[in-house]
Amino acid sequence: MEVERNPIPPQLNAKAKKLITELCFRKDDSLKEVDGIFVFSSAIEIKKLSKLIEKILEKNISKKIFITGGLTSAELARDLKIKTALTEADLLLESLNTKKFKDVRFYVEKKSTNTLANVTETLKNPEFKKCKSLLFIFKSHAAGRGYLTLRKFFQSADILQQTFDTKYERSNKKITRENWHTFAFARNRVWGEYLRIREYGSRGDIEYKSVEELMDKIEKEI
Repeated sequence: MEVERNPIPPQLNAKAKKLITELCFRKDDSLKEVDGIFVFSSAIEIKKLSKLIEKILEKNISKKIFITGGLTSAELARDLKIKTALTEADLLLESLNTKKFKDVRFYVEKKSTNTLANVTETLKNPEFKKCKSLLFIFKSHAAGRGYLTLRKFFQSADILQQTFDTKYERSNKKITRENWHTFAFARNRVWGEYLRIREYGSRGDIEYKSVEELMDKIEKEI
């Protein structure tokens, strides 16, 4: 059974909030040359995501970009007023000005429906599998989960991070590392990220050893 997306958290003290921020958001890295750019696509904030991708591509840090994402759920499609037949990868590609980057090869994966499958389906592409360094792009509050998922399969690779803050249809504010604990929707969403990391780590879907000590500290505070 998958973890609920917006579970209600317990009362969190200041230390717990700080530790959960460290786990779920992580910190973005400075840009440098990498073998490939990996995008955890999303139907949320497509324009913001596409602008970030183009900004990164303009830095000429890689000639390969891997865009992932299968069919959008019916519920989310209704919220966003988009066609359910469109994949997350399709939505992002439509928003990107790919013609600006003639030297960049765009690889697309359209079968995945979760973060783990984003990676495992793309690993069927030998160009992705042989990458020794990666920059991944993801929603800021899900960066920890994205990083640990990639680290499971790229144990010795240099993995960099760039993120974007997300505003959902059911919230009037975007979720950031500074404000997530100040309003209910964001608290629930980030608590769900914490629970996912705990659950996916226990079943071996993500690399977990590197965050076990941090998870133990959080457990002692909640």
